[in-house]
Amino acid sequence: MKSSIKFLLNGVPKEVDFKTSAQLYPHMTVMQYLREGLKLTGTKEGCGIGDCGACTVCLAERDENGNTVINSVNSCLILLGMLDNKHLITVEGVAKNGVLHPVQKSLLERRGSQCGFCTPGVVMSAYTHYINNKEFTRESVESVLSGNLCRCTGYESIMEALLALESPSGVGTKVKLPQLNCEELVFTRGSSSYIKPYDLESLLKYKAEFPMYEMVSGASDVSVKRKVEESFDAKIIDISDINELKRVDIQRENIIIGSNLSIESVKDILSRYYPGVEEYLSAFASLPIRNKASMAGSVYGASAVGDIMPMLLAMGAKMKLSCAGSSRVVDCREFNSGYRKHILQENEIIESFIIPVPGKDRVLFLHKQSKRKDMDISAMTFCIGFKLDKGFIKDVLTGYGGMAPIPRPSPMLERFLTGRLFNEETFTLAKDVVAKDFSTISDMRGSAGYRMMVAKNLLIKCFNEIKRGRDGSGN
Repeated sequence: MKSSIKFLLNGVPKEVDFKTSAQLYPHMTVMQYLREGLKLTGTKEGCGIGDCGACTVCLAERDENGNTVINSVNSCLILLGMLDNKHLITVEGVAKNGVLHPVQKSLLERRGSQCGFCTPGVVMSAYTHYINNKEFTRESVESVLSGNLCRCTGYESIMEALLALESPSGVGTKVKLPQLNCEELVFTRGSSSYIKPYDLESLLKYKAEFPMYEMVSGASDVSVKRKVEESFDAKIIDISDINELKRVDIQRENIIIGSNLSIESVKDILSRYYPGVEEYLSAFASLPIRNKASMAGSVYGASAVGDIMPMLLAMGAKMKLSCAGSSRVVDCREFNSGYRKHILQENEIIESFIIPVPGKDRVLFLHKQSKRKDMDISAMTFCIGFKLDKGFIKDVLTGYGGMAPIPRPSPMLERFLTGRLFNEETFTLAKDVVAKDFSTISDMRGSAGYRMMVAKNLLIKCFNEIKRGRDGSGN
């Protein structure tokens, strides 16, 4: 066991020994470490909960196959202990020998900065895209900036600056990583504890020993909790570097996805089999959050308005739940047991998701209704998958979010649609079925009437989009 971490910061080796560093601890955010510990104040603190992007940094690490991956992340969310074996690049490390990086130079020349508070985050989001040697198109830039809020420019000058960059960019850019050390990190100070295992067996052992400790991967939930709660007693098992939980196994009938794989990676994989996933998951939070957040983290929170569970329900997915010495497979329909509750035992973890490979006649419709496209919690979500057999609807699976205390299917709608003709009349009649199956509520995300109206209208949208996709009319 070790009490220290080693990483690179802007190319310079760093070691933090938590036993001897009284002001530093592994569950502090990277933003706190940079600003308070190192006085690197180029990384700005805005919202502190991953909404504004002023704190964006670039993080290079090894993926589950040992390859180097470079992503933009929110330093106000990820924890200091997560930097072990990685390379962190901040805005202070972008320019070299006093010469501005092309991203910085273009933003400066095209007036992409006004008050300047958001600019370091914008630079780091674009810099990460640049060194990944990706194209700068309007679509890609919109995705890159999905986690960066700017109240001054209206974004157009920022867009112009980034679109002016050479595409593809960053050819030949290499980012070094420190020597890998997978010794477990175990640290306790006062009532707070931080455990970082590097393999599944160790995780299950610690989960059995400390069942009440919170498992953390992207840290979006725990870091928000720390921000809003007056007192925060951290008892954390950091699972962010357990490669067994990031593996993907493409089988003939199923796609097995490790529970800790990032949502951005999940999006890339599932969109090969389910075309609607690309657009749907692109509306999940922002790119920096998707680069770290996992499907397991989303469904574990058991939020009524979560976006992941409705999608899994419509796909007919299952989950593998594991503890030391045993495991079980459950249908995603069985997982939620009540508001913010699930069937996961205290010593269990979500190990993987088992998602069926769709047949050629199976269609999927996914829709998230929210007030804005990026970085918003849904008011309601509707997902549906079914098979079309000679014009008839079969094998219907649905998933709704924001329509009940838990994400759940609509058994009444599934029964109603099964065996009926795929036409507008069927989906129009289905509106009354949805109204009978749900008793919606009003809250800050939307009124009960609004949610029900959207749920009914989405049935017609579903029909029209699937019809266009099948007849190729494009109208």
